[in-house]
This record gives sequence, structure tokens and C-alpha cells, in this order.
Amino acid sequence: MTIERVLVLEREGTPGESLEQLLVQEGYQVLRARDVAQAARLLRAGPVHCCIFEIHPTLVDIRDLIDKARTLLPKVPRILYLAPRDLERMQSFVDFGDELLLKPVAKGHLASLLQRYREAARQKAEVEHIRHQMYGSETAEAILNEPRGMREVIERATKVAAERGTVMVQGPRGSGKSLVARLIHEKGPSKSGPFLTMKCARTQGSLQESELFGHEPGAFPGANETVPGSIELAQGGTLVLEEVWALSMDVQHRLYRFLQGGQLRRMGGQRSFTCPVRIIATSSRNLQSEVQAGRLAPDLLRRIATHVVTVPSLVDRKFDLTILARRFLREAAAYGTTSVRSIAPEAISTLAAHDWPGNVEELRQVLERMVLVDPAETLLPEHVTIINPGQRERALEQAVGMTVADMEREMILRTLEKTKGNRTAASKLLGLTTRTLSNKIRIYRAQGFGIIGGRKKKPASQAQMPSPLQSQQGSTLLPTS
Repeated sequence: MTIERVLVLEREGTPGESLEQLLVQEGYQVLRARDVAQAARLLRAGPVHCCIFEIHPTLVDIRDLIDKARTLLPKVPRILYLAPRDLERMQSFVDFGDELLLKPVAKGHLASLLQRYREAARQKAEVEHIRHQMYGSETAEAILNEPRGMREVIERATKVAAERGTVMVQGPRGSGKSLVARLIHEKGPSKSGPFLTMKCARTQGSLQESELFGHEPGAFPGANETVPGSIELAQGGTLVLEEVWALSMDVQHRLYRFLQGGQLRRMGGQRSFTCPVRIIATSSRNLQSEVQAGRLAPDLLRRIATHVVTVPSLVDRKFDLTILARRFLREAAAYGTTSVRSIAPEAISTLAAHDWPGNVEELRQVLERMVLVDPAETLLPEHVTIINPGQRERALEQAVGMTVADMEREMILRTLEKTKGNRTAASKLLGLTTRTLSNKIRIYRAQGFGIIGGRKKKPASQAQMPSPLQSQQGSTLLPTS
């Protein structure tokens, strides 16, 4: 991906200082929006290689726009643009972007910023090219076929793929349901069509209906043009509805009617049209319990569960740990840039002693953290860092009385201590981008906190305050999945 087309949301700009002018002078193609609704339309129209969003109290729906950009274009940089005076009250937005840009922005600074993203995109493309040469372009079947515990799942999914009807893929969180859904698509008659995913739990309220079915002008305030929904975009292919129970009851009834007749009508539309698409629903919850609780329509459950594929948890197939651990070691983002090359059998035994509530995805993240710390050429048992529920509960009890911002700051500063000031490693452990981490550090320094040699330094007025997150020796408050 190159950085060529930039979507800019900017209410107004001083002549000679507007982002649009600066970007055009640097040779970028600019998609200019003056309000959130216009930016959302341009975002869907695409293609967009970079987003720069102004953050201002008058832009009330900006959080939804940033979240939509993250969902639709997860690999596209999101740069947040705001005035220094708004930094403190708009601090909660820092997490949503990859970069913080303060007004007024100098032409040279903006150019160097985008050039850095250009270079990062080029390097990533080179890494992907090398990885493709080493391992090839693996299908879902190739990935799933390696672990022995997935053989029955592959057989069931392959059989289901050739049959008509919707599919329910159920299993614990992090067990690999999305990969099984992809396998069904690859083995099915619509494999040449699009393969799209809608994360139902991430979209709330009326946005769910628009996201799924699309809308036409006049469907709601601000709807000025026709926008296709996920079903229409996946026409001729497969649409995966992750955690389908999270859809509102109204949307569930509309989805049921669509599955029943295959006729799609956008929000605010006057006509229906045929839209052939295969629907695969996934769930980590017991859907019968969701029906009994009134969160899932029983008619919809019967319709989407024409075929059911159940993915086992990792605890039920621990004999796959060695294969999975070695695969995740090779696939780790830091692999090739650290000294780590292998994992010792003793470390595998240590991993096998864990219950893995986060399943395969938790194992992947643990391996990512082990590689990032870069301990040595071989990962040993002492390099395994897994937080058990007891440690997590004790840490949370110690955090009672702190604000969320205080807890976040403590976690970030302690993680930087653990990584000896390595921001790249810390950002991976925390699940943040490097730029987001740098932006937070900038805010902490402005508040009087400092980071010296990877150690935190508190302001004098707070230096004697005990840390509510003071953990037991060797423990760290980190997410397990």
C-alpha cells in the first residue's frame, strides 16, 4: 500500500495553512470533507490511503467516524489533528488514532510525517514479499490442516461448504472461528466472490441496520446519498457475521426476512432486489441461552443454524501446542528482527500447563510477547509470561480507587520499564500502535511525568504516593487475550 490519496476532515483552514493546501503542494490527492457525514461518504467511496481527522468539540460524531475508519480500513493510518488547547479535554481520542498532529502544522513536518508512513508501507510490503517467498500464500485449509485437533473440523467445514444454506460456526473466543469461516468460503461455490466480515458487537443501535443493509437518501438525518451495506458489498461471495447475537432485535428480524426470501432493501429504499450472498454466522456464546434471555430471535437461530460447525477449545487439543507455538513464532511480527529462532521443549511444557481461556489467540499473543522481549536465540520456560486469573484479580483489587487514566498511565509506564524503554516492544505488549504510545508519553511528560532510561519519574508532589498497582514480584498487569 502506498500513501497517495489522503482523506482530510477539516472544518476550515487559514489560507496558506490548511491541510488540503499543504498536501496538494506535496503532490498528494486530497479528498476534503468539512463535516463528519461528508467524510463518512468519502471513506466508503475510496480508495483512501491515509485519514487525517480534525478533533474538535463541535464535531460530535467524530468518534463514530474514527471507529468506522478503523473497521473498514484497519491498515490505513489515522492521524488526529487538533489544537493544543483542546488536548486535555479531547485526551480520550488519543487511543483511536495512530498519530497526533497539533495545530498549526508546518509544511515540512507534515511532509516528513507522511513520508515516514510511506516508508513504513514500503518496508512492510518487502517483509510480506519475503514471507510469501518463504511460506507461500497459505489458504485457510493449509493453516488449519497442520494441527491434528482440527482434522474433524476441516472435514465438517469442507462438507458444509459444498451444500446450500447458512452456516453457524460456534466455539470459544479465540479458537479460530474466523479461519474456519474462511475455509468454508474457499471450498464453496462462491469462492471467487468477495469475503467480508462484519463485527456485530462493534456497531451499535441504528448504525447496525445501515452497516448491514445500506441506506438511501433521506433514510435518516445526514443520509444524502446511496450507500451499500455489508450484504450488498459481499454480493456473489460470503459475509461473516461475527457474534451475531449482538445485533439488535429489529435488525435480527430484518436479517431473518432477507435470509428467507433473498430480497434486499436498503434503509429508506422503496424497492427490493435479489442479492445472492452466503451468510456465515459465528458465536462464542451459547445461542440457546441467548434465545432464552431474549437477546436472540428463535426464528433467526433456526435459519442461521442450517449447518453447524463446532470449533474445539485449545484445552481440548493441547497436543497441538507444539505445532501452534512454532507456527506463531515464525509468524510473530518481530520474528527476523530479534535473535529468537526456536522454542525449547521445556517452554512448550510450561505453556501446556496453562488452561488457555483465550484459546489459540491467547497463545499467539503470548508468543508475540515472548519474541518481543528478545531474551535469547531459544525461548525457555523462564521467558513464558502468562497472567493467571488470581494475579489479575489481585492487581484489579489494588487498582480500586484509581481513575481509568491513572491505571492506563501506570500500565504504560510499567510496561516501558519491563521493555527497558523499547517503545516498539511496549506498544506490542500493550496492544497500541507505536505512535499512540508516543502520543501518550508526550501527554504524560506535559503533566510532569518523565521517562528516564525506561524508568518512570513522578512529579515531586506525588513522589511519596504508593502505587495502587504495586504488584507482587515478577507480576505485570497485562491482558491475557
